[in-house]
Amino acid sequence: KSWLRYALVTTLLWGVWGAFTSLPSEHGFPDTLTYVVWALTMIPPAIWALRRANTGLQRDARSVLLGLAIGLLGAGGQMLLFRAVTLGPTCLIFPIVSLSPVITILMSSVLLHERTGKLGIAGITLAVISLPLFDYSPDADTHRFGSWFILALAVMLAWGLQAYFIKLANATMSAESIFVYMMLTGLLFIPVALV
Repeated sequence: KSWLRYALVTTLLWGVWGAFTSLPSEHGFPDTLTYVVWALTMIPPAIWALRRANTGLQRDARSVLLGLAIGLLGAGGQMLLFRAVTLGPTCLIFPIVSLSPVITILMSSVLLHERTGKLGIAGITLAVISLPLFDYSPDADTHRFGSWFILALAVMLAWGLQAYFIKLANATMSAESIFVYMMLTGLLFIPVALV
């Protein structure tokens, strides 16, 4: 049952993070620099996690490949997310992004032949059907289904793929090594964000 506690704490922390993530851009802080700050803040926990692991960074070919895929999808999605919250309503962007497990579940079902129950299938179906039903227009200047919507869908896809690769990596990699690769690729994206 410990996985459920971790999942609930993660959901709570992501909800708080999502509620405040648009504040910097609303106060004039460029989304580019928001990404840079986010990437740099990953360094201390990555160092702490690697020291805690006592095994060092896993550097075999599979670990490097999965670690980079996980990091690139995570950092790329993060960069798109910071742009999306500059353009659109976070109250709709985060519900869309939160559907990323649908991608993970579908890939696990098709590629790993995992099964989900009828209730799980019903939940996935309702979640996917709900996407086109979003309608947000607090004032006349709001662009419904603008570029923020496309960016939110791209983040959903990137993070769904990332979770699938995390699932694969967990079979052979430590969580600490996965996080270090996420931090390294996040740093590699800094020049892309600045450009």
